[in-house]
Amino acid sequence: MDRYTTSLLKYSFQSFSTRSLFACMSFVLLLMLTASISAQAAKVTGKLKDAQTGEYLTGAHVVLKSNSTATSYNTISGLDGSYSIQVKETGTFELSISYLGYEPVKEKVLVSQLSATYTKNISLKQSTATLGQVDIVADMRGTDVSARNVEKLSPNVVSVISAKQIELSPDITVANVIQRVSGLSIERNASGDPQYAIVRGMDKRYNNTLVNGIKIPSPDNENRFVPLDIFPAVFLERLEVFKSLTANMEADAIGGTVNMVMRSAPSTFLLDGDFQLGYNQMNIERPFATYDRSNINRLSPKELYGDNYRATPADFPVENMIIREIQPMPDVFANLTYGDRFYNQKLGIMLGGSFQNSYRPVSNYFYDPSVNNFPGNPQIMRQLIERETSSQLQRYAIHAKADYQLNKRNNISLYVGQYNLNEFRVRDQIRQQSFVATTDYAVYPITRFSNIYQSITTFDLRGDHELYANLKADWSLVYSRAKNDRPDDGVFSRAGQFEVAKNEITNEIVYFQGTRNARVWERNTDNDLSAYFNLKYRPGLINDKTEFQFGGVLRHKIRDNYFNYYNYAQIFGQFRGVDWDDFGDVKFTAMANPRGSGDRSNLVYDASEQIYAAYVNTVWELGKNFIQAGVRAEQTVQGYEINALSAAANATDLANTQNYLNLFPALSYKRILTPKTNLKATYFKGISRPGFYEIVPTIRSNGGGDAFYNERGNKDLRPSIGHSTDMRFEYFPTGLDQVLVGAFYKRIIDPIEYGFPQVVPGQAPITSQILPQNFDNAINFGIELDVTKYFKRIGIRMNYTYTNSEITTDKIILEEDASATLVKQTRPLQGQSNHIANFSLLWKDQKRKFDAQIVLNYTGERIAFVSPFFEADHYMLPMTQLDFSVEKGTKSGWTFFMKLNNLLDTPFQLYVKKPLAIPTDPYPYQTDPYNIGYVRRDLFGRAIRLGVRYNFSQSKSNLKKNN
Repeated sequence: MDRYTTSLLKYSFQSFSTRSLFACMSFVLLLMLTASISAQAAKVTGKLKDAQTGEYLTGAHVVLKSNSTATSYNTISGLDGSYSIQVKETGTFELSISYLGYEPVKEKVLVSQLSATYTKNISLKQSTATLGQVDIVADMRGTDVSARNVEKLSPNVVSVISAKQIELSPDITVANVIQRVSGLSIERNASGDPQYAIVRGMDKRYNNTLVNGIKIPSPDNENRFVPLDIFPAVFLERLEVFKSLTANMEADAIGGTVNMVMRSAPSTFLLDGDFQLGYNQMNIERPFATYDRSNINRLSPKELYGDNYRATPADFPVENMIIREIQPMPDVFANLTYGDRFYNQKLGIMLGGSFQNSYRPVSNYFYDPSVNNFPGNPQIMRQLIERETSSQLQRYAIHAKADYQLNKRNNISLYVGQYNLNEFRVRDQIRQQSFVATTDYAVYPITRFSNIYQSITTFDLRGDHELYANLKADWSLVYSRAKNDRPDDGVFSRAGQFEVAKNEITNEIVYFQGTRNARVWERNTDNDLSAYFNLKYRPGLINDKTEFQFGGVLRHKIRDNYFNYYNYAQIFGQFRGVDWDDFGDVKFTAMANPRGSGDRSNLVYDASEQIYAAYVNTVWELGKNFIQAGVRAEQTVQGYEINALSAAANATDLANTQNYLNLFPALSYKRILTPKTNLKATYFKGISRPGFYEIVPTIRSNGGGDAFYNERGNKDLRPSIGHSTDMRFEYFPTGLDQVLVGAFYKRIIDPIEYGFPQVVPGQAPITSQILPQNFDNAINFGIELDVTKYFKRIGIRMNYTYTNSEITTDKIILEEDASATLVKQTRPLQGQSNHIANFSLLWKDQKRKFDAQIVLNYTGERIAFVSPFFEADHYMLPMTQLDFSVEKGTKSGWTFFMKLNNLLDTPFQLYVKKPLAIPTDPYPYQTDPYNIGYVRRDLFGRAIRLGVRYNFSQSKSNLKKNN
C-alpha cells in the first residue's frame, strides 16, 4: 500500500466524527428519497408478476418505444415488481418486457394526454423453449426470492439470508451475518469480532454448525462449538438457521442449527471479484503494538530435541517478545470467484478464494470481582486490569466444488473447503490491587504475545441417484479436520510503583508469581470421518406425494490435545531503564523447569467419540395439510485417556468411557391456509453432549487471562436433553415480502452450567476452581416477529424476539464466620436477552445501479458470565449497533462501495447487581458503587471500508445486450 493511500485514509478518519457522519448519511438519504423532478409528462406504470405463482418480478427490463419518433425509454422493475416510465410526447408506444427465464412480452400503449397516468399490469410466463427448469432455479440461487422460497417450502421453522442480502450488507464474516437473523445474538472474541451464535437465548453449546448440511469439527481447544468468524461471508449462497429439526437431521441442536450453503457451479460463466481497503478509528488515536514473528518456533524444545533435553534461555527467541509500536497499514480484503459449466452442461466447476488482513484494536478494563462474608455479600474488587490489545487477523480461505451429471438419473459432486484464521495478538496490561487514596501504589504490568493458528479443512464426496421412478438415494463420504495451534505463547510480567504526581511507573522489575514469565506451546486437532446415507421411497399410498425416508450416519472422531510450558528461573535486582529496556535485555540465567511441563501437564489428553445414527421419516400430503413424522436413534460412545503423571488425576480417572443410546422423535405439521399463507407447528427432541475437555478430570489454570477461576473437568457429566415446540404463521404476499409470527417453548433436562464443587459439611468451600455440572431442568420460551416489505425502491426488514428462560442452580453465600452455605438461585440462562431486534432500511435503484442500507441491531441485557456466588452474575448492558453501506454500479460491470461499521462506537459492558463492599474507596470507572459494580468495558472503535467489485459475467451480459 502506498504512503498516499494510507495518509488519505488517516486524514479521512481524523476528520470523521459521529455528527459529521450522520450529516453525510442524512444527505445521502435525502438524495435518495427526493426523486428527480421532471417537466410535465405522462406516466406509464404497472407491476410485473409470475403468471403461475403470482409473485412479483424484480429486475425485469422494461422498454417503451415510440412508433412515430423511435424514441426509447427504459427502466427496470423495482423490488415490488413495479415500474414507472415518464414520456414527454403523445402517440402510440410499444411496451417490451424481458426477464431471464420468462417469455418476452410486447404490448401497445396509447398515450393521449401528457398529464395522465396509464397502468399496464403484466403477467409473464416461464420460458420452456430457451431454458430448462434446472437452469431457471440455478439462476435464482443466492437471491432474496430463493431465500423466501426455502422458508416457505420448508417443513421446519427456518430463517434464511441470501447471498445478495449478504453482498449488500456491511458484514465480512458469517459471524457478522448471523446477528441479522431473528432471535439470534452473538458472542464476541477477545479481538471484538463476533464469533459464536446464541440462538433464542440458548448458549453456543446448544447449537451446531453445518457446511452444506454436513457437520464439521471445531478448532476450539475445549469445546465442540464452531467459531463462525473463520468463514468469509462471500462464499455463501445462503445462510440457513433451522430452529426446529426433523428426524433426518442430526439431533445435537436443542437451540438450532446454522447451515452454511456454499456457492455451487452456476448455469453460465461467472467471474467476479472485489478488493477493499479499510481502517479502524482507534488505530489513529493510539499506536498499534506488534512484534517480530519471523523466528517463532512452531515446536517446543522438547519436541525439537527430545524428552530429556534441558532447555536454557538461549533456546527461546526474544524477537517475538519485544513490542514494536507502528501505525498500521490499511486493512486489505480481496475475494475472487470463478464458475462455469462444460461438456454440454454436465460438468460444473466453482472455485473461490478469499484473503483478509485486518488490524483490530481493543481498549478495555475489567475487575476480578468476588464477594465477601459481609452481610448481604457485597462485591469486593480484588484487582483491576486495564488493557490495550492489538490483534492482526489474517483470514484466508479457498473453496472448490465440482459436480458431474453421469446421466439423467445419477450425479456426483465433490466439495473441498479450507478455512484459516491466524491471529497475532499483543495484550499490554497493568494490574492494580490497591484502591486507597495514596500518592503512589503498586502495579503489575504484564505483556502477552500470542500466536494463534486456526484451520478447518473438509472434503465432501457425495452422490445423488434415481434408482427407480419412485426410489431415490443419496450418500456422502466426509473427512474433516480442525486444528488450533498456539506456539510460543509468551508472558512477560513485571512489578513496579505508579507515582500519581509523575503519572508514570517507576522501579519496574521482572516479577515472578505462579507461571508468569513463561513460554507455552498448546495445540489440539480434531479428525472427523463420517458417512451419510439416505433413501427416499414413494410407495403410492394415499397419493403420489407420500414418502418414506430411511438413512443414517456413522462418525468417528479423534481429538488430541498437547500442552507444554517453560518457566524462567527467578532473577533479582534488574530494573527497567538501568539493567534492561525490553525483554531482549533481561539477563535470565536458567529455566525453572528445563524439561518443560511435558506429560505432567493438565492438558495432555486424547478424546474420542463415535456416533451411530439411524432414522425413519415419513412425509404425507393430505390436501392442504403437510405432515412429517419420524424418529431418530443415536448411539454415542465418548471417552478420554490421560497420562498417569497428569496433574490432579487419580488412578481411577486415567480413562473413562460414556456409552448411551437416545431416541429423538420429531413431528412437523404445515397447513396451507391460502396460496400465500402457511401455519406451521413442530416438535422435536434434541441433545447437547458435553465438550471434550469438560469430561477430562484435570485442572485448567486461568493463566492470568480473562478467566476468574481455574476450571476442572467432570467425568460424570451427563448430556443435556431438550424438548422443543414451535408454532409459526407465515404470510408471503410476494416473492420478496413476508410476515412471520411465531412462538416457541423449550424444556432442557440436565442443563450444563459451571459452578463451585459441592460444599462438604464441616469443610471450607473450594472457591478457587469451578467445574461443569448438571443442574435442575430449565425452560426457555418466547415469541418472534419477522417482517420484510419492499416498495419500488425502498425495502424494510425488521425482526424482534422476546425470550424468557429459567434455570435453577447451586450458588454459595459466604457467612460472617467464613463458612459457606449452598443455596438455590433461579435466573435466566447464560446468553439469553429478553429483547433482540434488527432493523434494516434499504434503498435500491436498479436502473442507476445504486444501493444503500442502514442496519440497526439491538441486544438487550443478558448474563455474560455465571458467577458461582449468589446473585453475583455478570450482566451485559444492552447494546445498540449501527452500520451503513452504500454502493454504485456501472454498466461495464464495476461496482464501487463503502461500508461503515459500529458507527455509535458501542462498548461491551458488564456489571454486577450488587453494591461494592467499600463504596467509598476510589475504584476507577464506578459511577454507582452503592448499588452496582461495573466489572468490564471493551471499546472496539468505528471502522470504514472502501472497495470495488467487478463482475465479468455481468459485464459480458451487458455488452451483448448493448450490441
